[in-house]
Amino acid sequence: MEDKINTLNNTVNELKQENNDFIKKWENEIISVLFVTQGTHDIFNYSMACRTTDLFSSLEERLYQDFPKYRNIEKIFMVHTNRISESKTLKENKIKNNDIISIFTIEK
Repeated sequence: MEDKINTLNNTVNELKQENNDFIKKWENEIISVLFVTQGTHDIFNYSMACRTTDLFSSLEERLYQDFPKYRNIEKIFMVHTNRISESKTLKENKIKNNDIISIFTIEK
């Protein structure tokens, strides 16, 4: 009887570990970011789900689908006072879950 209990406990512990590993994998992969325009209130807390492996340029394209006027405006994207490189992934830009991405427009 004790052997059966130990076997079941081991099985439960293994399943818990597998579940934790699965959750950690996806927590690191799928994140949500918020876009906010600075100086105007055109875009305010616009949430977007994405993967840490996505290029920032793909998020930018998705943003333009809902806010097309920003496609032709010169702008800078920043997170935590760091300028975002559109050609890098979110991970490479050090963008994490629930980060706020500020959009600064440049007037000429």
